Amino acid sequence: MDWKKICILTVLGIVSSSLYLQNRAFSADAYFTPHDIKRQILHSIEESKETIDIAVSDITSNDILNALVKAQERGVQVRVVVGRKHTLMKERLSNLHKNKECAIRALVQRGLMHNNFAIFDCKLLVTGSYYWSENVSKFNLDNAIFTDDAKVLVKYQREFDCLFHEGTTPIIKEATPIAKEKTETVESKPAAITTTDTTQGKQVIVSNYGIVITENPDGYIAMNFEEFNNVFGMASDLSDEQKESLWSRCVGKKVKWNGKVTYIGWGLVTGWMMSVTYGDTSIEIKLNSANKGRFSRVKYGNTVNYTGKLDSRVTRIFPYKLNEGDVLEVEDTPPTHLTYNELIENPDVIPVSQGPKKIFLVESFNDLDNVFGRNGSLSDAQKDEEWKKYEGKYVSWSGQILYKNLNVASGLRIVMTQKEKGDVELKVSLAKKDTVLKFEDGETILYTGKLVKRRGNTSPYILEDGNIVTMK
Repeated sequence: MDWKKICILTVLGIVSSSLYLQNRAFSADAYFTPHDIKRQILHSIEESKETIDIAVSDITSNDILNALVKAQERGVQVRVVVGRKHTLMKERLSNLHKNKECAIRALVQRGLMHNNFAIFDCKLLVTGSYYWSENVSKFNLDNAIFTDDAKVLVKYQREFDCLFHEGTTPIIKEATPIAKEKTETVESKPAAITTTDTTQGKQVIVSNYGIVITENPDGYIAMNFEEFNNVFGMASDLSDEQKESLWSRCVGKKVKWNGKVTYIGWGLVTGWMMSVTYGDTSIEIKLNSANKGRFSRVKYGNTVNYTGKLDSRVTRIFPYKLNEGDVLEVEDTPPTHLTYNELIENPDVIPVSQGPKKIFLVESFNDLDNVFGRNGSLSDAQKDEEWKKYEGKYVSWSGQILYKNLNVASGLRIVMTQKEKGDVELKVSLAKKDTVLKFEDGETILYTGKLVKRRGNTSPYILEDGNIVTMK
């Protein structure tokens, strides 16, 4: 047996398979003659089953226009963005525009419309210099690239949606000769986006894939959380690329929702944060510290009405993130703890630092010290009574290590400086000794603990079940 031939054939087989798989995995190609480009565009239109989005200066090719009409007739949603003046020509886009399922927008801008790209079923992109005209010379030097690269497709889809919603609904002049097109008058103000009864008085943010998201006159997205999550959540029928296309138009928009608070607290890096659940989905809200007067009374387990600006939807535990958050109302529901079964069913939404028996206060050290410190206005008896509201609750504060003391009888103690010497005494389990002793005296740390004793004139606050949460 000739082992050398076998080895060569094996290597050639592997290389051939790799090249075949690579060709199958990356459906991209380039064309440089008008005939080949047009043939590929027509093929892509004929293969489209759901949507076709086109952004070009103009479409005058009868073959392409006829193919788009046929696509409409078989249920494909066609959207076109063109340069303003070309929409006024007779018998150019009028046949396509007659069917209301085809949406045409004209751009009103100072510059020229040089885009020449189309997206088919949100899966295939064609872009290049090819002009979609009836009278393209076979001697033209053009180029067009067809690609299904998801990253590129998402960017082009985002740009198309932006152009489409910036455009106006054109008035096509049926009887205007082409020669007289140069002096046509166009209204100086863009026409409003066509709305249905359900969107009257509302601003359309995005409309694609059969989804319409609008903004109320008060500036908030006109959807409750359940409706919003049906579009962007796990149960949505949209692909990730389609969700990203819609999401890109919603980022920075305000929402007004309600839900159950599963965490509220302050971090040295993050600032004030709150997480809210709606069913089995969580939202993370970065609270605006300027609104502390409103959210300071929020406790773990409360149901709240809140607002914020859409920021991202990039994590599994927190599918949606909001910033500039605020709490409008705390509903008249007492704080409740999650049951054991709830913890088992949905463990990811519960922060590690807070279980059902840990209720964190939003008050900072200065907030408490203004009440119980030396300069507090309450009498000792009043302080004792007020302390009942705080005793046994957890705090998350930042301070400077004054010294550490490890004793067999008392365990590990860390004395923290907040305003003066020895303001807080933090008792830490010996199991955390190795972690705690990594921190040097004088370092500023973020720590947590349970309030067990209030500060006196000469005594510090005493916290048990202490922990250092700063990463070393």
